[in-house]
Amino acid sequence: MSFCTVFSSLRRCGPLAALWLLGMAWSAQAGLQVDALRMEPQIGASLARQAATLTAREVTLVEMPPWQAGKAEPREAAGADQIGVGRPLASLQTPGLTRNLLVWHRLPNGGRAAALQWAPDGAFGLRLGLVLTALPEAAVFRMYASVQAAASYEVTGAALLERLPPDPATGSRTWWTPDLGPTPVLEILLPATVADEQLALAVPWVSQMVVPPTPLPQAESAKRLSNGCQQDVNCQATLLDQRDAVIRMVYVNGTNTFQCTGTLVNNLKQDQTPYVLTAAHCARDQAMASTLQTMWFYYSQSCNSENPSTSYTERYGGARWLATSFANDMTLLQLNDAPPPGALFAGWDASAVPLGTAAAGLHHPHGDLLMITKGRIQELASCYIDYTAARPPLSCAPQAVSDGGFYRVAVDSGGIEGGSSGSALFVDGRVVGTLTGGDNWCPAKGVVFGRLDQAVVGSFSPWLGTFAALDSSMAAPVYRFHIPRSGADFYTISAEERDAVIAGLPDALHYTGIAFYASAQQRPRMLAVYRYFNPEVVAHFYTTSEAERQFVRQYHPSWQEDGIAWWVPEQGGDGAVPVYRSYQYSTGAHHYALDPAARDAWLGNPDLLYDGLAYYVWAAP
Repeated sequence: MSFCTVFSSLRRCGPLAALWLLGMAWSAQAGLQVDALRMEPQIGASLARQAATLTAREVTLVEMPPWQAGKAEPREAAGADQIGVGRPLASLQTPGLTRNLLVWHRLPNGGRAAALQWAPDGAFGLRLGLVLTALPEAAVFRMYASVQAAASYEVTGAALLERLPPDPATGSRTWWTPDLGPTPVLEILLPATVADEQLALAVPWVSQMVVPPTPLPQAESAKRLSNGCQQDVNCQATLLDQRDAVIRMVYVNGTNTFQCTGTLVNNLKQDQTPYVLTAAHCARDQAMASTLQTMWFYYSQSCNSENPSTSYTERYGGARWLATSFANDMTLLQLNDAPPPGALFAGWDASAVPLGTAAAGLHHPHGDLLMITKGRIQELASCYIDYTAARPPLSCAPQAVSDGGFYRVAVDSGGIEGGSSGSALFVDGRVVGTLTGGDNWCPAKGVVFGRLDQAVVGSFSPWLGTFAALDSSMAAPVYRFHIPRSGADFYTISAEERDAVIAGLPDALHYTGIAFYASAQQRPRMLAVYRYFNPEVVAHFYTTSEAERQFVRQYHPSWQEDGIAWWVPEQGGDGAVPVYRSYQYSTGAHHYALDPAARDAWLGNPDLLYDGLAYYVWAAP
């Protein structure tokens, strides 16, 4: 069976990696409006493997010192609601100390597995801060809520190397694991081809949750309304579709954990790329974005119900930071995981909103179920946030400013609280801004939202708007696996398929890294590369030639077509280089190479038939 068939649902979703785009002038698109788009079902898009159970035969308990709760009261930071505090972990401060705690168990396939568990006293949840100084791409990490639980999250070393920014001084990468509860288990699996010393990690810090988790057990109240003016979104008739675009965001800044609100937004191409708008003081760099954990459909089952919607779900894969408009306190992210089925890509409006216009915000105050705040845009404001401060304060000029970067909204009903930051302001069902802050009186006297029209012009147009001629700037990595059985290589542009193969077929395919770059989407002046699989040979075949495809269908039906693998430029130039192809008589497999030296070596090998130029790709993005 074809690998494409095994992972067909993943491949249809396509890779979610950010495509770095060329900027363009926005003047022709002033006032552009984009409609909302409902998420289509994408079965298998998540990396979670709910059926996986603990592989290691023994779990090592990590000792933690007694909890001094009085030193760790959470505080708000410029509207971001702190829910967790950092705790140093002396027993795992260095890779050497961590290596001494890892007890490896041999698996039937020749690989090894080791597991660690944390159980701090007084914790509502825990995130582990793994510092990875040496990380094999073929490693697999699994997170469990407890020893008895099924795996809630699984990620490969390859995915972490792509997602996590390296420290400029040390080159190490820090991964903050998702919060699955107060007694998490981390399991590490290494294939037989990876030596123990190829993995070096420490856990010098954990971030301990010091407020109750959400959703709470049904016997407890899920709503913690410190502001009696908060209004359940389900107690009125507006913006009910837009509920499904709003997400509760939990992230780590330094070693402390905070929560804000974000909104999934559509783009002009309507290609379901998961862009999220939030406040810059909630996420303003890749280090913060990579820690993102998102909660979806977190609203009540009915008006003033204390139980979350039955559709409630979470995603743990973090995000890519794309751009920040500091003048509007606004950030655009791209999620690494696909949104859950049923999520809404909210529409937005890139025109300035007239004063006096009715507007409403959807937000998660203190991480509560989704609430709504209504009011009218009163004036344009000039506000300033000192992002260099440990707890950045918000300062707004008291008077109106004609070209201010913020809308000041006079609130008629509802209010805001810590955790509401980053939430969208809607006018006629479209996003026009994101919440920076304001007072939380009952009702609020006034709040300020960063202006989306300015942020789009200055920062976000390459992703949310139309695009210039893209060429190699649209390059996405194509990953390569070696198949020992046939000696052939397998290629995929899908990060989801890559991770599924690493985790599910560690013996049959060995991951070797990025082979080259291509386009994940059809573009002008590009050719489709079709992928075939032959189960008899256990090898894949890739071609752009329609004549060759017809020949294979007529004379070699054992080669099963998997569909379009990726797109490549029609010709060389702009960094595009040739891919050479050869055919091996003894195995029936094809081989591919960018190196002319490999091509020359094929010419002297009687077992290989040199096929010539296959197509062009980018050797670098």
